[in-house]
Amino acid sequence: MWSSMTNGVQCMGTNFKLLLCGLLIALLVFPVVSFAENKTITDLAGNTIQFPANVNRIVTVDPFTSQFFFVIGADNKLVGTCVGPADRNKVNETENNLGKLPNAGCKTNVNLEQLIALKPELVISDKAYSKVNEDIAATGIPVAVVDVESPDTLMKSYEMIGKITGKEKEAEEFISYYNGKVDELEKNVADYTDVNRAKVYFGQREPLSTLGDDWYEAKSLGIAGGYNVAQGVVGGDSKVTLEQIYNWNPDDIILLSYNSKNVTDILTDSAWKDLTAVKKKQVYRMPKYIMAWELPVPENVLGMMWLQNTLYPDHVHNDLTSEIKEFYQKFYRLTLTDKDVAALLADKTPVTLNKPSSP
Repeated sequence: MWSSMTNGVQCMGTNFKLLLCGLLIALLVFPVVSFAENKTITDLAGNTIQFPANVNRIVTVDPFTSQFFFVIGADNKLVGTCVGPADRNKVNETENNLGKLPNAGCKTNVNLEQLIALKPELVISDKAYSKVNEDIAATGIPVAVVDVESPDTLMKSYEMIGKITGKEKEAEEFISYYNGKVDELEKNVADYTDVNRAKVYFGQREPLSTLGDDWYEAKSLGIAGGYNVAQGVVGGDSKVTLEQIYNWNPDDIILLSYNSKNVTDILTDSAWKDLTAVKKKQVYRMPKYIMAWELPVPENVLGMMWLQNTLYPDHVHNDLTSEIKEFYQKFYRLTLTDKDVAALLADKTPVTLNKPSSP
């Protein structure tokens, strides 16, 4: 029926033979075509994920990577998102459609029914939410996992999002900018040891709650040149006593942007008055704009610059106002004035919010 096959498959003879040959070729070709229509990546949990090559229906349930879609001009691929602790008013005014998209849930609080109704081709989640990720994957929706536990893994997550959305160049542009700034910050304090680095106490949700070195905020502090006094503390929202803080006697107290108290509360509380940081009035609150600068978001690079300027005012002279204006113009297509920046750094709402241009 078949002719000699000395060089692979050969088809010749009658129409019937040609038909069979055509079927054979189809079987060989179709898997290749099917593969070409999909894209495969390895996510930050080491999982191999396959999804449509031209994916256009993405849902994020991780609040910290949602902004990056706007930064690289890929927010038009989102059909649902979690903006989390972002200032929703600023999101609506400065981030096109992110704040207006449906929300199927955030982190471990995801409504599977609402998620499925959005018909996503891919979901972006965090590796910390393993049970939720398993539940989503069980519905047949692929889940790509990010890792926001350190600045290094955050950049790897951004690289992955660039590959997913076909915005590799734009993602690399931000990553290159970020890494360049980190190199500058580390160079500025390269000669500092733990002995002469600024000793910092982070006040997290409450003045008497803090975080350990395993948290993202502490790792950012290390890049900026600060030393977290809460050695031995593991995790976040760890309760401490005022006596412990006196034993640590920090040079600086940094209240995270979502702390329940403000700087004046600490400076005027007699229980805190004998701490070195309070005596020197070196108590500060982390700035925030769209999101808090201490969180694993694109704006965190500004948070590290701010920390270094704040901790080492006599040794580091970054032009923070210019850096802030350049950052928001370059990556958020948002023009801030000097007055806006001054208000931002004073923990006030900026006077003007100029809507962004198209990517």
